[in-house]
Amino acid sequence: MKKIIILLLLTQFTFAQTQNKKVKVILLGTFHFGATTDRNSTKFEDVFSEKRQNELDIVAKQLSKNAIEKIFIEDIVDNQAKRDLQFEDYKNNKIIDEKILKNEIVQVAFRTAKLSNAKLVCADFEQELPYDKIEAWEKKNKDLKYPYTFFEIEYPFKEKRKKLAESTLSEFYIQINNQYTRQAILFDYLHYALSYGTDKEYVGTDLATSYYDRNLKIFTTILRNIDLKTDNTIMILFGSSHTAILRQFFENHPYFEIVELETLLK
Repeated sequence: MKKIIILLLLTQFTFAQTQNKKVKVILLGTFHFGATTDRNSTKFEDVFSEKRQNELDIVAKQLSKNAIEKIFIEDIVDNQAKRDLQFEDYKNNKIIDEKILKNEIVQVAFRTAKLSNAKLVCADFEQELPYDKIEAWEKKNKDLKYPYTFFEIEYPFKEKRKKLAESTLSEFYIQINNQYTRQAILFDYLHYALSYGTDKEYVGTDLATSYYDRNLKIFTTILRNIDLKTDNTIMILFGSSHTAILRQFFENHPYFEIVELETLLK
């Protein structure tokens, strides 16, 4: 009987520990270093310069101080084996293709994972947003006087932000991940997108729904690859339009604690 009681107490203690534990989350919203199909892009033509390589080393070293166990990257789950092999080649200095080397996954995630001995996890879900329906509706209703005055407001995000050419990489990352920029990103999906459609037409809402749907699938993949018993700190390296919405999911989940990027890179 004593053994059973002790076992029950140990089980309850372990469960309580798991219940109270929060995994620290580093959300590193990035721009794409190389070619991208994104509508808005940032040019990073000097990525291989001595200055930028030193800055990348600084970013990786500052991030790796946090004992990161897993780094979730913007690549589809089916490419996991390919990325694992590529990471081994990276650690052995075998990657010579500049197109591969220029990618932010290699320059940031691989570099940080090598320093922190973190596991790389592909977590993206490919899903095209229905921009074609938005464009078709816009063309069809080009002469429509929009009936809702809420959508006639002046664009509120006018703060001048530094370009990458005027900043260090750390400064630029802090800027594109701050609250102001996150709100500006979400404004496009949660305000402008919703302006498309009248009455029972919800073309813009369908776009915003698709945006949430894709990112919820990414979030689900992340959850599936976390072990609350062993994982203490994870990092998410995705485009900043993804991390802006992923932050909402992490903030509202009781098992996660977001580590503000500016406290790590300053």
